[in-house]
Amino acid sequence: MTDKSVAQKLLIKENYKVLLINQPKDYKTSLGELPQNVTLLSKSTEPVDLVQVFVTSRKELEAKLPQLKMLLKPKGLLWVSYPKGTSKIKVDINRDTIREYAQSIKLEAVAMFSVDETWSALRLKTT
Repeated sequence: MTDKSVAQKLLIKENYKVLLINQPKDYKTSLGELPQNVTLLSKSTEPVDLVQVFVTSRKELEAKLPQLKMLLKPKGLLWVSYPKGTSKIKVDINRDTIREYAQSIKLEAVAMFSVDETWSALRLKTT
């Protein structure tokens, strides 16, 4: 059995428009091979199929999440990536605080995975 790439774990499909916000340096290469016709964006004013935002504080999450939610297509995927507790990045956020805030803006945590040694990703969907 082969390991899934980060792109596969994010559920990126052909023809997706993917918005990446605050991603670490060289993150695009760590996604692995992308399906055909995938467009990676760093900003967008039009609806996208998938958003992945990297945050290190609750304040940052609260500032970004509502507007990113509005950029999703109706069946779009929203991933919040945050430093693992074992990372050396100083944070005031974790899976539970993300889930708690997400519920307050009508989002539900439905899946998570380890992006790499530093980051985890939590998928949210509209309730």
